[in-house]
Amino acid sequence: MNDSFTEKLGEIRREIDRIDEAMHLLLMERGAVIDRLVEVKRTSESGSAFRPQREADMMRRLAARHHGRLPLATAEHLWRTIIATFTHVQAPFAMHVEQGPDALEMHDLARFHVGFDVPLTGHATPGRVVAAVAGSTGDLGLVRINPEPVSAWWETLGGDGPQIMARLPFVRAEGHPAPTPALVIARPLGDAAASDVTVWSVVDDGDAELPEGAETLLTVVRNGRRSRLVAAFGSEPPAQGAARVGGYAAPAAI
Repeated sequence: MNDSFTEKLGEIRREIDRIDEAMHLLLMERGAVIDRLVEVKRTSESGSAFRPQREADMMRRLAARHHGRLPLATAEHLWRTIIATFTHVQAPFAMHVEQGPDALEMHDLARFHVGFDVPLTGHATPGRVVAAVAGSTGDLGLVRINPEPVSAWWETLGGDGPQIMARLPFVRAEGHPAPTPALVIARPLGDAAASDVTVWSVVDDGDAELPEGAETLLTVVRNGRRSRLVAAFGSEPPAQGAARVGGYAAPAAI
């Protein structure tokens, strides 16, 4: 190993150390800004600090500018950990996660999006997840998009209670490390909610057709009646008698 190589290696390592220090200083600076934000918003007195529309906008910008050797999924995970941690600092919350047969995958999905500072609580069924969110001030729920759901748990959503607020994974890319499809449940957030796609509870006799572009996420048939969870762009109901149970930002396809 010659002196020239050693000198160049040292320069590169010093540059890496400089960047690492700058990132740390910026994170601490961000924390100071969050302190000011809490003071202005009094978030600890008003409930959840979850802002799905703002998160979606920020993630789209991150994906659009991303390039280089670092995988986008790694950048996404780091960013989401930072956001979730600072959100938790603003207003402490827990995430209630449906377990079932895909418990490990759901755990990975939750940790990918909220990091390790946000506590996770497992529940056997989606209904119990919804009930836990309903009984909290600002907790979130994570429910799997199960192709064969046991119950029409979404029929309890809407109104002043919990609603569907996000769909995961948001960045849809081949080889994503946390690909399990799921929905995020939270209490209504007013203007903070995302609404590119509206989600509806649709109940019929099994023969009603949906308009073009509408997507059936979940279906349960019982006693001759079909209950569907339907997602559609815009705010127009996809069927007569459809009940709005939430909305989410349109996922970004990479």
